[in-house]
Amino acid sequence: MAITGDSDQVSQKDMENIYRQYALPLKKYICSLCYDSNLADDIVSETFYRAIKNIDSFYGGNIFTWLCTIAKNIFFNHNKKKESQNMSLDDSEYIEPVSAEQTEDVVLQNEANAELYASINELEEQDRQVIYLRIFADMSFKDIGAKLGKSENWARVTFFRCKDKLRRRMKDE
Repeated sequence: MAITGDSDQVSQKDMENIYRQYALPLKKYICSLCYDSNLADDIVSETFYRAIKNIDSFYGGNIFTWLCTIAKNIFFNHNKKKESQNMSLDDSEYIEPVSAEQTEDVVLQNEANAELYASINELEEQDRQVIYLRIFADMSFKDIGAKLGKSENWARVTFFRCKDKLRRRMKDE
């Protein structure tokens, strides 16, 4: 499907197809940034609203990359707005309560996942983005390279180096 910046040529059916194809990967990408499924749903909705409203600013290329950029900007604006209102983050929003039925294995897996996320967040910004886009947004190395203004090979090498760093950090802990 070829989408150009001409909003007269973008049909409702095209937008429905784009939504069906990219809504879930976009939500996964946003969840990787905010760890909040409800907020991610809101951001995905706002992203598609803005994409439809501003389709004339899309001049070709990878539409998923464009949607990720819109979503990321919405997320950052949300955080800035939150900070400016001096709202404190409540840790209970991000930690799932452990029910009595959960086994020790599940609890240990949750702790390991928390350690992994903490390790990912300690990476440099560009490395973090490569990890998020590859794992959570399920983007190809070619698309990751294009989104970050680098080559496909750079994205591939960076991903595997970061994965190795994370593996070593997790082993050390």
